[in-house]
Amino acid sequence: MLVDRLTSAAVLGGLRQRAWSLLIVAAFGVLAAAGAAGQMFAEASDNAAFRVRLDEVATTSRQNDAAVVRISADVGPKSLDQQSVIADIRRVPGMTEPDLTGSSVGAELAAPTFWGFTVDDRERGRLFAVGSPVAELVPVGASGPAGIWLPQPMAAELGVRAGDQVVLALKFGNRGIPRRVTTPVGGIYAVDAAGRLPAEVNGGHKWALRRGDTPEDTEYQTLPAYLLIGDVPTVERLAEATGDQIFWSVEAALAPGVTLTEAKRTADGLEGVRRKYATNLPADGNDLLSLRFASGIGRIVDSARAQTETVRRRTRPVEWAATGVGLASVLAVALLTARRRDREIRHEVATGIGALRVGGLWLLEHLLPAALGAALGWLAAWQLVVWLGPPGRLADSPAPAGVTAASVALAGLATVGLVGALAAMRRVRPSPPATARRPLPWAAMVVVAALVAAAGLVSADDKAGGVDLLVPLLVLAALGVIASWLPGWLAGGSRSPRGWWPRWSTAGSGLPSSPARAVVWLARRRLGSGGAERRLAGTVVTAGLGMLLFGLSAVESTAVSSDDRIAVAAGAESVAVLDGGSSTLDPSAAVAPAVDPATGALADAPVAGARIPPLPAGNTVVWRSDVLTPLDDFRKDLLVIDPARFLNVAMWGHGPELAAARAAVAGLAADPGTADETNGSGSARVIVVGDPSSVHVDTIRATVGSAVEDLTVAARVAAFPGMQGRPMYVVAATPMFAKLGPDDPRLRARTELPAGAQLFRTFLWSSTSVGPVLTAAGVQPETVSSATLLRQNATYIATERARGYQLAIAGYLALLAVLTLCVYAQRTAVLRRPTDLMLARVGLGRARVRRARALEFVLLAVVAYGAAVAGVAALAPLGGRLLDEQPGLLPHYAFQLSPLGLAITAAAALVAAALAVALTTVRSASAEEDAYRDD
Repeated sequence: MLVDRLTSAAVLGGLRQRAWSLLIVAAFGVLAAAGAAGQMFAEASDNAAFRVRLDEVATTSRQNDAAVVRISADVGPKSLDQQSVIADIRRVPGMTEPDLTGSSVGAELAAPTFWGFTVDDRERGRLFAVGSPVAELVPVGASGPAGIWLPQPMAAELGVRAGDQVVLALKFGNRGIPRRVTTPVGGIYAVDAAGRLPAEVNGGHKWALRRGDTPEDTEYQTLPAYLLIGDVPTVERLAEATGDQIFWSVEAALAPGVTLTEAKRTADGLEGVRRKYATNLPADGNDLLSLRFASGIGRIVDSARAQTETVRRRTRPVEWAATGVGLASVLAVALLTARRRDREIRHEVATGIGALRVGGLWLLEHLLPAALGAALGWLAAWQLVVWLGPPGRLADSPAPAGVTAASVALAGLATVGLVGALAAMRRVRPSPPATARRPLPWAAMVVVAALVAAAGLVSADDKAGGVDLLVPLLVLAALGVIASWLPGWLAGGSRSPRGWWPRWSTAGSGLPSSPARAVVWLARRRLGSGGAERRLAGTVVTAGLGMLLFGLSAVESTAVSSDDRIAVAAGAESVAVLDGGSSTLDPSAAVAPAVDPATGALADAPVAGARIPPLPAGNTVVWRSDVLTPLDDFRKDLLVIDPARFLNVAMWGHGPELAAARAAVAGLAADPGTADETNGSGSARVIVVGDPSSVHVDTIRATVGSAVEDLTVAARVAAFPGMQGRPMYVVAATPMFAKLGPDDPRLRARTELPAGAQLFRTFLWSSTSVGPVLTAAGVQPETVSSATLLRQNATYIATERARGYQLAIAGYLALLAVLTLCVYAQRTAVLRRPTDLMLARVGLGRARVRRARALEFVLLAVVAYGAAVAGVAALAPLGGRLLDEQPGLLPHYAFQLSPLGLAITAAAALVAAALAVALTTVRSASAEEDAYRDD
């Protein structure tokens, strides 16, 4: 009966402990949220990347890249024979209803014999069948009866409209007799800009995707033929009447709104269909009617999965760290519960209840709080991923995430039961009095593990792997262990130093008479009496706050590094290579001087009228060339800029290295050198970028083409916008080109230079888009690049996608720190309640006791915050190894403490201290009575 009562009481016992029950539910909730968020984030990231890839290929003109499938199989000459192909496509999940289309192949099969298909013996055309011409064409005017649809240019040439009769004729061979058939005109359709293929309906791209499958013009084979479009029965009847042959195709698109997982199943199903027809169709050698399979769904899926794997490599260690800290918090709650209920465990052991039974009762007691916490944690993780995660749909992951949340909650539940069983086991067979108890040196083990992991990471040659990214958690936990000894040092032992005690307010009470000193004395005394409980709580709180600060700093540092690297690689938002030089943008550009007839050479002096092309604001011209110096044997880039305009056009990122480069350009704008439009013998100042060979020289002798120029070093920087992986010299255009004289690239050449003969390559940089400037000047660029394309790199997308999840995990860790301090506060408040009542009654007063308690928890939070900041600062040199996915790029990754992260972490520590104080001030009506018996 005793066991039955204990079992029934244990079922609801976990929800009857007031504030302690809330703390238990919160601990399991945070643990479950940390475990469940990973899977939901992974699916959201997958679907977001998949949606981006779909948007990128939405306007592609290649069926092999688009989210469509088109199967052309010679399974029979009739449209009814294609029903097996349609049925196979219908069985593939995630596809729209397949359409049957047919294209004339009579001319191709008849080659090289003459084959001509005409309308009214005047205009050439080819038959093409679709499911519904009304739905797939843009009509011009009203439609007529069922019949053939003509393109608008052909209809205008023939002078026909919807409802008129036309004669289709096919002539085979030069002496053949045309086979004719009369058919009504069902409608007139609009054509695209090229004037041949049908115009797209509502901005679609169906006809663009069909471009490779539409027949060619029988006379001009480089052009698509005018299509005579009708529904399947109409085209089939006309082809049979004229003797044309139709090659049938089945096409379908990926259904809207499918997820990446569904698209993967679709791609696998389509591959099965492809293998079926590739192996079953006869190999008759007729290439024109052989199997054609076109689909980009598999490529889109593979690209999206590769991108999201990069994201997961960045977020998975943070997920592990959050789950690890969550389990540590549940363990801390279990250990504090064991100390809190020590008397109860003694009674259970004394009445004959075994250790396994005690562990089972504890597990049963925490079952409902764990279930409630798992449900709340799953809900919190779901909402955090929805609000802070990637913009991808959640469809399949919530259920597996719920299983994961339940699994980690069960792991926490098992931890609690194990702690209860071990606590009872220690009471069943206590150590002999003569045997010294040796507690497990877990603190030293954590410190040693952190030192070994950090040393291994420092000495490793390659970049950090998945396990290495858990080093921050170990280091912060070790700092928490070390910092947990600090409160004991602050306490100064159980007695105060000599001379500290004031006069006694009550004889023999041992209490200070000064209220302020009494509060400080009590807080210091209790800081030194926490023992292992205080060290455990301090370790977890420090790790939680530290991981919060590390996560926030990592997010900001990685974002800054990504922006800076995009700025270095791109130079500006939009860059165009000008094949004809900068004079193509300047109608008033000066003309290169002619050869002096007396000497047969060009005058070596600045050319009057040479100028930088005047451009709208936000645009500038940049020149680039190769240079050699006697300092080493490697070629370097020479970048010639207009410093004043360059400052407002180039991308400068947010990091310190590009900030130094921007300051250097501002200095160059103020003092570019002494050479100018009239003085070619003056000096030109140069910004040296990433060139170690010129560190100890102030003047660099550079060979530019056939000229040798001395450049005065104005500044040295590590990175610069537009840097292309090798050292670079940056000079101002006016002094540099003045020294080149007739070789000034701003001049308009008298004769066209052969390709590759230009000394300088010319670029147009724009802070928005080069399009308007090029259009206004009528210039066709050689190539155009943009920073937007660089931002589509998988690593940069991973950085952006992982940011929200890292912030969510940082929030979990902050909650863990707050929760742990609250658990410790509630535990110590229960243990000290009798002492507090006695101190209040003998003259210290309730208010002073509360202030001492508040000071104690505030000091604990301050120590943990300081240790967290110190730990993250110690990790700064390892930031590049831990977080840099592209260590070879410039500028180098610089991990910096985030000011916002410091403020948020400080706020989390303040909230933790405030809640801990508030939790310990809540008292029930029977608090004083309960204080004299076990809780």
